Amino acid sequence: MKLSRYIVVFVLLTFVGITIKAQEQLRPLNGNISLPVIPATQNANKKVTVATSIDLPFFDDFSYAHKYPYPIYTNWIDSNAYVNTGFAIAPITIGVATFDGLNKKGYPYNLTAPVSVSASADTLTSRPIQLDSISNTPSPGYYQYSPSDSIALTFYYQAEGFGEAPESNDSLCLDFFKPKHDSDGVWTKVWGKAGYNPSANDTNFYRVKIFITDTAYFHDGFQFRFRNKATTSGSLDHWHIDYVQIKKFYYLGDSTLDDVSFVYKSTPFLKNYWSMPYNQYQEATERGPGFHNYFRSNFDVPRFSVYDYTVTDESTTLIPSDPYGTFATGILPYKPSLNQGYYTGNAANAAFTYSGSLLPTTFSDSTFFTIQHIITTTGDLKKSNDTLTQIQKFSNYYAYDDGTAEQAYYLGGTNSYGAKTAVRYKLNVADTLKSVRIYFDPVTEGGLIVNSGFRINVWGSAGTSPGGLIYKDSLMYPKYIKDSLLQQSGANRMPTYELTSCLPLAAGTYFIGIQQVLNQPLNIGFDRNTNHKNALYYNLTGTWQQSAINGSIMINPVMGCVDPPVIIGLNTYQKTDKIKLYPNPAQNTITINLPGNQLANADLEITNALGQTVLTTTFTSNEPTDISGLSNGLYFIHIKGNNLNVSSQKLIISR
Repeated sequence: MKLSRYIVVFVLLTFVGITIKAQEQLRPLNGNISLPVIPATQNANKKVTVATSIDLPFFDDFSYAHKYPYPIYTNWIDSNAYVNTGFAIAPITIGVATFDGLNKKGYPYNLTAPVSVSASADTLTSRPIQLDSISNTPSPGYYQYSPSDSIALTFYYQAEGFGEAPESNDSLCLDFFKPKHDSDGVWTKVWGKAGYNPSANDTNFYRVKIFITDTAYFHDGFQFRFRNKATTSGSLDHWHIDYVQIKKFYYLGDSTLDDVSFVYKSTPFLKNYWSMPYNQYQEATERGPGFHNYFRSNFDVPRFSVYDYTVTDESTTLIPSDPYGTFATGILPYKPSLNQGYYTGNAANAAFTYSGSLLPTTFSDSTFFTIQHIITTTGDLKKSNDTLTQIQKFSNYYAYDDGTAEQAYYLGGTNSYGAKTAVRYKLNVADTLKSVRIYFDPVTEGGLIVNSGFRINVWGSAGTSPGGLIYKDSLMYPKYIKDSLLQQSGANRMPTYELTSCLPLAAGTYFIGIQQVLNQPLNIGFDRNTNHKNALYYNLTGTWQQSAINGSIMINPVMGCVDPPVIIGLNTYQKTDKIKLYPNPAQNTITINLPGNQLANADLEITNALGQTVLTTTFTSNEPTDISGLSNGLYFIHIKGNNLNVSSQKLIISR
């Protein structure tokens, strides 16, 4: 099989504010589903209390954010800031360190802190830096640093982004540490920025340059740290920093970064979803035209660049790809005022298209592909941000979101009792709905919302909007597993809500979601970086409306029912009891032979392909049961009672 690439031109013109209808709203999160997720073998979140000094130059652009959510310990000694690819708008390079009111476990520092109070929150502290001399220069000719070397620390910062704007009593500060011999050193504030409420058009990153001139800093053990003040009861008052570096021989006009970088995650190679069940994938309808990748040039002149990618399957077998694409005329410098330098492709090249099949014709229940994107640029001095790795998963669930949430979505107004939220999904082949994964933000005003009940509903399709109700499950409540993020990863990080019984669904379009049972908003995780608002609908007044908010709600249906074991005492029994059903296909009667061929009674429930109950009756084993009232089609029979442990079976009626 053969995989080819698709490069399409895209110039980032501007980011616009969100137009929100009064009844659907976004609010800041009170928790972070992405923290912590690092496996035990990865020590990027290692707490370093005693660290050896490192040499200049110092550099970190957090371009490892697509792999690790903490600052790497080779540069930093703490991990309170959240390294991510989702909160910043138009970053300098992919990945930023975000400061908010959540601790390193993604939970509020102080759950009961009033929103009007701003307190100390995150810190990001560098490892000790040797500013007295270059340690690897042999004595006696070692180099001694001095103020004449024009050593400066530079970084970029942005307020809010896709988070919440810091208010005037919030702040982001930078401190320098003066080491002292035989005594504790002193932290000194050298820069600070008060919060503000930016307009919708203020999506800039601002550059800060601090020269290190005080001779008290020119010793082994110099450090710097960022810290913020915020409301500590949630993911509030956001600041994002990027491209932190210290080097010598800075000049006053030195602002050019010889660097071309990725700036966002790549899109998946799916057309409609971020992830989907493997058995539902079809090349013709589900494969996208190609990847969209966002690059940014920080050069001051055009630079020749080459884009390429590789795809490997779960066994690391390389899937052949088409020839790479070049930016022969050069990627232009990033200048948003001129609408240039921020691309997903190259205007000079024709678009590439896929050829052949992406996936094998036979497959198991799940798989994944690893896609590595590479941009190579003449004169690029920073290689770490030139490679972007993504995992394309095929599992048993649908997801529009990328697995991260930047804000929470809720339905408000004077009365949200009975409010409905529905998301459109398409089944290419018949399947069964097993459960629904939903990320409810864990806290709101007044504490946990564990008593805010809801029901999982499934609606049919009425054109592009939800149609008639197909299924309504029993009352459920949001689940919050304390410290669950420490123990789980991947799909398991979202709580799963099992249906009372599996719901068979024919191929077609369905809307899956929830209905609230109390007049209290339910906050559902909302991914601001993948826009599928055309699949999200809500109903507060009896009429369905399509969402007006860019993003993707974190409601993921799980498909493919497998009957779980039945636990009786200490023994586990699988649903292996066999029955005989005949004739099948049937016309007007069926006969069911229960295990053991006993002449016994049991309850029979028959559902159609949409999961609707069409017949309930009591039957006797080996005696005919009347089904003449049912029309031709596919049905499922469910045997209940008589201490039986029987799986559902298909029934076809054909006259």
